[in-house]
Amino acid sequence: MSKKANPPPPVPFRGAVALLVLGLAESALALFQWRELLTLRGGGTTVCGVSQTINCETVWNTSFASRVHETLGIPVAGLGLLWGLVATGLAGLYLAWRSSGHTVRPATNGLRLTAAAGVLSTVVFAAVSASTGALCPTCLGTYGLVLAFAAVAWRGLPGPVVPLAGEWGRALKWTVGFAVAGFVALLGPGRATPKLTPAEEALPQLTADAGSLEAYLRGLDPREQQMAASALAQYRHDQPLPARAPARRRFGSAEAPVKVVEWTDSKCPHCKMLVEAVAALKKRLPEGKLSLEARQYPLDGACNPSIPPQHTDVTGTRCVAAKAQICLENAPDFWELREKLFQAQAGLNAQKVMEIASSGSMNRSQLEACVNSPDTAVRIQEDVSYAQQHDIHGTPLVVVNGREVPPSVPFLYVLAMVDGDANAPAFKVLPPAPPVQAHAH
Repeated sequence: MSKKANPPPPVPFRGAVALLVLGLAESALALFQWRELLTLRGGGTTVCGVSQTINCETVWNTSFASRVHETLGIPVAGLGLLWGLVATGLAGLYLAWRSSGHTVRPATNGLRLTAAAGVLSTVVFAAVSASTGALCPTCLGTYGLVLAFAAVAWRGLPGPVVPLAGEWGRALKWTVGFAVAGFVALLGPGRATPKLTPAEEALPQLTADAGSLEAYLRGLDPREQQMAASALAQYRHDQPLPARAPARRRFGSAEAPVKVVEWTDSKCPHCKMLVEAVAALKKRLPEGKLSLEARQYPLDGACNPSIPPQHTDVTGTRCVAAKAQICLENAPDFWELREKLFQAQAGLNAQKVMEIASSGSMNRSQLEACVNSPDTAVRIQEDVSYAQQHDIHGTPLVVVNGREVPPSVPFLYVLAMVDGDANAPAFKVLPPAPPVQAHAH
């Protein structure tokens, strides 16, 4: 009598279930990180921006993260989601093949290759995070999930750890197939995610200690250092003047130690540079350090009585843009729309102004009624009169705590970090400033 062959051992499934759960968990965490990144890029505050040392924002704002987003088209959080989707897909494939009696070796090999890629990425990203000096809690969560996934993939799945001869083709087919499909699906939302602007990259995440601030000021180019020194000298020299008009719209707290009022013209190139740099400043400074008021000073005699009548913008762009910004002051998306106006400066005309200004919470008919309202013209006069208190000669005009200063964003950045202390030790690294010219008030 012949002996019956022993049936093959059952294919284990607990390890694959654990991998499925870990892949789903990483996908969910990456989605949360991506949502927080969108909040950050929109100027909001993230839940993991706890302090200077516990802050995911610092890691997300590194030049490395920017290069990844620029090169691949999706942010680092998108890479985490892509990895999670591949891991989830291969774990699901393993369980489906096991259920149907199909060999699970291609899925097993794919899961181990995915685990290896995750471990390698974890080493790279952890090194970048460590170099910032900040702790990213959600990043730590990702590292933990990836390492747990790798441990289960190598110990909880059947068969040799390394693919055998002839197994590489099918393993790569499924692994790369899932990766390419996921990448293509994420490329659209990845490209739609705002990238870190050059102005934001120029402002590092600082701590209030003198060493960090000194290093930042020393790293400026000579022109920026000289402008910061001039701003500091002017700030120390001038006596603060009381505000001539109450704030109509303010970013930040009225109790902030550094209160900035800026006057701009929509077609002024230096104003565009200032608005973009201050937009970055608002995102980088800790909450409560700075407040900002945006005032209007259109360089057009048609709506600004301090401009000679012969200096009239025949296109009407300057006056329309100033009035549109005033009309948006009570809108929840005021700052966003204002920044869009300046971003579009090169092709800006009156029609484009109305198109951008009515693209948010205020509709076109409401905007047109407000732009043509006598009350809006009165507010422009208020802004012009306020600017004349500081003997304005052009735009942009920047007033800090009642003192006019040159528009130096590095000066504002450091002054806010030291809570308005113009004698902070960090400022000692700046070069000597030229003699201060007294302002006529």
